[in-house]
Amino acid sequence: MKAMIINSYGASDVFEPADIPKPNVRPGHMLVKIAATSVNTVDTMIRQMGKELPLSPDLPALLGMDFAGTVEEVGEGVSSFNVGDEVYSCRG
Repeated sequence: MKAMIINSYGASDVFEPADIPKPNVRPGHMLVKIAATSVNTVDTMIRQMGKELPLSPDLPALLGMDFAGTVEEVGEGVSSFNVGDEVYSCRG
């Protein structure tokens, strides 16, 4: 799957294209084919501040929490969503 990741913290030019593995669906989770995403203020702060910001992920990192898309697969125990549902969220 295609993604823009960061391998270091810093200016906006730290984003690099990458092929990353498609996630496996775990119980209680679902896989969403992303149609749109955004980079919000928290993502910008993470990119600029790095580990100075306590919630910053380890590198390499895939930033972006807000998304919209279509459910591709549902994990065991997921009953409120079905494959093909259009969804939006802020992952956490």
